[in-house]
Amino acid sequence: MKVAFKRITLITIVLLIALGILFSYLSGYRFSPYEAVMAHFDMNKSATEFGNVNFQLSRVYLFNTSNGPRTAIATKEGLLWRAPAAVRFSKSSDQIKTVGWMSYNGRQGHVMVFAVETEDPTVAYIQAGPTTDRIKKEISAKEPVIFSWNKEIDINNLNPIALSKDGKILYEYRYPKNDPYSVCRTQVG
Repeated sequence: MKVAFKRITLITIVLLIALGILFSYLSGYRFSPYEAVMAHFDMNKSATEFGNVNFQLSRVYLFNTSNGPRTAIATKEGLLWRAPAAVRFSKSSDQIKTVGWMSYNGRQGHVMVFAVETEDPTVAYIQAGPTTDRIKKEISAKEPVIFSWNKEIDINNLNPIALSKDGKILYEYRYPKNDPYSVCRTQVG
């Protein structure tokens, strides 16, 4: 009788563990951050990663997809990873375009990522960030540049600008004149 009880108990424990693993898998949990991002969002084989930013307990991935640029975050949940959020951008013909953005506040803290790409060869630098934490990076045409902060930053305080080699402002993010409902776009300074 004791052998049968032990066998039933062992089978029950194995089944519970298997159901737990299956439920976690179906809920988007994976063993690596990349697998979590690829499993949770409708990334297809044509999605190509062009950058990632590693934070303490999360990782932000930037992809080019057939539907335009996409940014996704994977967060550490115990021993596993899951992807709770993603942002997609429409394809744009702007000379400077946002190709990645993520602002996420979770148990792991706040992360902010902002990525820009330019078609204009006269743009030499991109500068972004709040007044107290501005970052200036070199940029080349058709090569994305990625900014990241490990803190909360309001999108309105990023104030990104594109500069020439001699420091002249070529473009800045702002809302088009007389169109308060339009998406924030880059315009000639």
